[in-house]
Amino acid sequence: MVKSGSDGFNKKRVLVTGASMGIGFAIARFLAKRGDGGEFSVVGTTRNISKLSKGLAKDCPFRFVSMDVTDNHSVKKGLVDAIDIMGGIDVLVNNAGISHLGPFEEMPDDQGRAIFETNFFGIVNTIRAVLPEMRKTGGGLIINVGSLAGVVGIPFQSFYASSKFALEGLTESIRMELFHQNIGVVLVEPGDIKTDIASHHLITEAKTDQYTKPYKNVVDVVRGNVKNAGPPEDVARVVYKVIKTRSPRIRYPAGKGAVSSYIALKLVPQRLREYILKGYYNLKKI
Repeated sequence: MVKSGSDGFNKKRVLVTGASMGIGFAIARFLAKRGDGGEFSVVGTTRNISKLSKGLAKDCPFRFVSMDVTDNHSVKKGLVDAIDIMGGIDVLVNNAGISHLGPFEEMPDDQGRAIFETNFFGIVNTIRAVLPEMRKTGGGLIINVGSLAGVVGIPFQSFYASSKFALEGLTESIRMELFHQNIGVVLVEPGDIKTDIASHHLITEAKTDQYTKPYKNVVDVVRGNVKNAGPPEDVARVVYKVIKTRSPRIRYPAGKGAVSSYIALKLVPQRLREYILKGYYNLKKI
C-alpha cells in the first residue's frame, strides 16, 4: 500500500535506524536515491546528530533524526520527529545493532547486556512505537536486519549470535500476530559485509592462554571474510526488493555468498555443520 508523504508525492515513507554508517547508511542512501529521489521519502536515525560529520549531514540524500533505540523516550521522540518530516511511516527498517568478537567466559556482563539492549530490546522498542502509526494508515512493513549468525552459532560471537537468534524468534512470532493488521514483518539476513571492522565490532580481547590462540584464529578468519566481502549496498538492494515485493516471504539472505551459505547451513546435519565450522575457523587443532 502506497501512501502520500508530507511532501505531497506518492512516496513510501521509510525510517531506517542506525543510518549514520555501514549497512544502515547504505540502505537509507540507496532508497533515497531511487527514482531520482521520487520513489521513497527516507529518514535515518543516529544516536547523536551533533556527532555527524558536516560533509555527511550536508551531502546526504535523506534527513536524520536523533534516536537511541535502547531508550523508549528517545525512540518516541525520534518517531515523532520522523513523522513530522515525512507525514507518516510505511516501512521501518530495524538496522541499529552492535556486533561483537570475544570469548564468552571473559565477556563483561555490562557489554553482554548492552548487545541485547540494542540488538533485541532496541528492536522491540521501535516496533512497539511504530505499530499504532502503521495501524492509523492501514498497514505497513517492518524489516528486521538479522544475520546469518542468527541461523548458526559462530565461535567467539556468542552474545551477538544469541541476540540474533532471539530476533529470529521475535520476527517469526509477531509476523503471525500482525498478519491480520496488514503489517508485514521480514528478516533480512546479511552474511559478511565489507565494513570497517574496528568501527562495527565491540571487541573483547582474549585474556587467558586457553582462549588466545583459538580467538586469534577466528579473528583472522573474520577479518579476511570482511576484506573479501561484498559492499553494504548488496544488503540495500535486498531491502529494496523486499519493499517492492507484494507478499514478501519471511527470510532474505543478503550479501556475497549469503544465499548458498544459508541453504548449506540449514540443510547440513548439526554434527557435520559443527565439524565444517571448526575447520573453517581453524579450531580443529590448537
